[in-house]
Amino acid sequence: MMDFKGKVAIVTGAGDGIGRAAAKGLAGYGAAVVLVDVKGVDQVAADIVAAGGAAVAATMDVRDVAAWDRLVADTLGRFGAIDALVNNAGIAVPGDTAVDVSEDVWDRIMDINAKGVWLGMKAVLPSMIKNKRGKICNVASTAAHIGLKNAAAYCASKGAVLALTRQAGVQYAPFNIQINSVSPGTTMTGIQKDITDQQRAAFLPLTPIGRFAASEEVSSVIIFLCSEGSSFMTGADVSVDGGMVAL
Repeated sequence: MMDFKGKVAIVTGAGDGIGRAAAKGLAGYGAAVVLVDVKGVDQVAADIVAAGGAAVAATMDVRDVAAWDRLVADTLGRFGAIDALVNNAGIAVPGDTAVDVSEDVWDRIMDINAKGVWLGMKAVLPSMIKNKRGKICNVASTAAHIGLKNAAAYCASKGAVLALTRQAGVQYAPFNIQINSVSPGTTMTGIQKDITDQQRAAFLPLTPIGRFAASEEVSSVIIFLCSEGSSFMTGADVSVDGGMVAL
């Protein structure tokens, strides 16, 4: 079920954290991986190739429609198909409340976290529909399920990801395309640099397992949702949050 030999996957936000772990994991199972991020992907691609895998680095902004078109055309030209998309790219910004967040910051969070997911799906789905197969895993968040303080735009953006996953999962199921999401809890990734020690300490009691996730603990679920093991799952969300939403 976890054999990705001959498969091609695009992973956004692959320069660090969950995206990097997912890309390395997919490559380890045999996938050719196209790594997308605004920085850091060259090194990740080099690491994968050095380990015997296949990887292509693409430095691009997920908000750029033309860049998505070029990426898909290049990937199809190089590999012939796109079997999986992991929409992981996202940001969080401190001081994000309904009163205090600026319009520019609101738009930036929504554009990267939500619109970027839609643009990725819009770009890859035509080839998946044509081939009558495909897997898409969108990275949502516990913020899509509960109200987190100081995260108004972030919660809104991840709620949009969750709703879009459900809708698209239903829409494209007849084409043998499974679209699901994963909702991580607090995970020790690069995004944590924008969270204060006080905020981090406040999250810990909300996590029944009593610790935060490693990127690989989230990426293992992403890889499953991109595998044949998830063939009867679509429009679903999997919480990987140490029990936070269950509280």
